[in-house]
Amino acid sequence: MSSVPRVLQGLTLPPPGVRAPALRRVFGSLGGASAAGAALQRCDAAAALGVREAELVAAHAGCFDRAESPLAARRLRVRRRDIAAALARFGPTRTVAGHRACRVERQGAAQAPERWAHAFALEQRGADGGVLRSLQFFDAAGDSLAELTPLDAGGVAAWFDLVEACACFEPAPRPLVARRVRAVRAASVPADAATLRQVWSAMRGPDGFERLLARFALAPAEACRLAGPDFARRVAPTSAHELLAAAAQQGVGLAVEVPGAGACGGDWRAVRQARGWTEAEAGGVRLHLREDAVAEAWLLACPSRAGLRQTLLLLDAAGAPIARLGDDAGPRRERCGWRRLVAQLDAELQA
Repeated sequence: MSSVPRVLQGLTLPPPGVRAPALRRVFGSLGGASAAGAALQRCDAAAALGVREAELVAAHAGCFDRAESPLAARRLRVRRRDIAAALARFGPTRTVAGHRACRVERQGAAQAPERWAHAFALEQRGADGGVLRSLQFFDAAGDSLAELTPLDAGGVAAWFDLVEACACFEPAPRPLVARRVRAVRAASVPADAATLRQVWSAMRGPDGFERLLARFALAPAEACRLAGPDFARRVAPTSAHELLAAAAQQGVGLAVEVPGAGACGGDWRAVRQARGWTEAEAGGVRLHLREDAVAEAWLLACPSRAGLRQTLLLLDAAGAPIARLGDDAGPRRERCGWRRLVAQLDAELQA
């Protein structure tokens, strides 16, 4: 499959003998997936091919026939007002948002994500011959921001109207923008351990952790190591699954915050592992966490006006946050059930 990334990077139609054998192996499994499952599998396929997900989807606007892939795509013109007006007619909609390592699936009113740069109308053929229709939005770097799937006939009709009004026939989006590494500001305070712990102890809630990172110009893992075990304790990367499963068993509500998808929470149920993912459900929300993407997990102890608040921070191999789990008690003191779950993780760490 070494030639496939070059094919998709250029988004030109390769000879059938080049594209068919390799890509059929990659896309053959997509036909039997649910809407959310197909979105996750497209993400996996793009990573396996070494391309951005937007490039993979854009290639389906012209490079594939139905014998090679169950996916078909049409690029939409960047007409934000027209698209927003069409989404208002979608009615009940399933939204899958987040990032490659963690995505959140919700149902509700359709709404385009902020700062999207590319949009595609998708048709995904299922194993039963049925077709799921959705809209997928990407940022300028080609990473998925959200996929919206209408759930009733009125929404599907609005989907067709939107495609007719905004679709264009050029398969390739404008050139993807290389994701820029944000310039790190000079630290306002020297990043020595003693000063960092002093500032950490003066926090007034878990959100103070982000302000601390900015103040000392540190990556999350680096700040955790400097803070020491009084404030940050490293636990097993599998802790998120263990925490969700134990919370479901004991009836403890958890709040989960995912970059790009916002916060969700409640009493998580149906926690399971499937094809390398941890999946859980709570109040109509589904969480999909890629297990092998979690390189580090840290238990953070952040002082607040209601006492010590503990959260589980998950980081990927590059040190970027994947998700953060904690008690969903809001501004109140931590509940005993959550503290019991944290104590179990600590006991496993010390064993």
